[in-house]
Amino acid sequence: MRWMKILIIVIGSAWFFPVSCTATLFAGTHLVAEFDTRNVSKGDSVHSLFKVVVETGEDGKPLRVVRLDELSGPKERMTLAKSSGNISFLMSNPNGNFDASSSSISYQVTENSKNEQVIEVVESYHDGDNIIWSRYKATQSTISPISSRMFYFGQMFSAFPYAFGFALILYTLGRFLQRRYHALGLKNDES
Repeated sequence: MRWMKILIIVIGSAWFFPVSCTATLFAGTHLVAEFDTRNVSKGDSVHSLFKVVVETGEDGKPLRVVRLDELSGPKERMTLAKSSGNISFLMSNPNGNFDASSSSISYQVTENSKNEQVIEVVESYHDGDNIIWSRYKATQSTISPISSRMFYFGQMFSAFPYAFGFALILYTLGRFLQRRYHALGLKNDES
C-alpha cells in the first residue's frame, strides 16, 4: 500500500507533469517516425530523401550516394539518368560508410545472391536533425526501392498533442487519486 501512496503523490505532483510530457514527447516522436515508414509493396511512395549507394570504379572515390530523383525509369527498375562511366549498384563489400558534404552514409547488404542484393542505406545528417533509412533491391545496373523510414526533429510537433494529452491524463488521475485518498481518511503512516 505504501508504493501506491508514493505513486499517487508522484503522478499528482505538478513537477511530474513536465517530466511525463517530455518523456512521452520523446517516445512519441519515435512512434511517429515508425508509423511514417513507407513500404513500396503496400503502394506507398518512398520519402523524397531516399538515397542509393553507387560504386563508381574510381580509385580515389569508390562510393558515392545518389538521390532518387537522379534515377530514371519505372520504380521497379530504375537506372541512373546520366550514366557517368563504370558504375554499379551492386556493392563489393557487405557494408561500409563514408562522409558526404552534410551527412554520414553507411550501408549494409542484408541479402546477397549472385546478381542481386538487398541494401539498406542509413544517412545521418551532421546537424543531428535527420536520419533516413533507404532499403532497395539492386542489380548491376538497376535498383528497385523497397521501403524508407525517416526520423527528423519536426516529427515532435506531430507527437506534441498526444504527449501533452497523455501527461494531462496522468496528472488528472493523480490529483483525483490524491483527493480520494485524503477523503477516505487514510493516514500517512499506514502501509
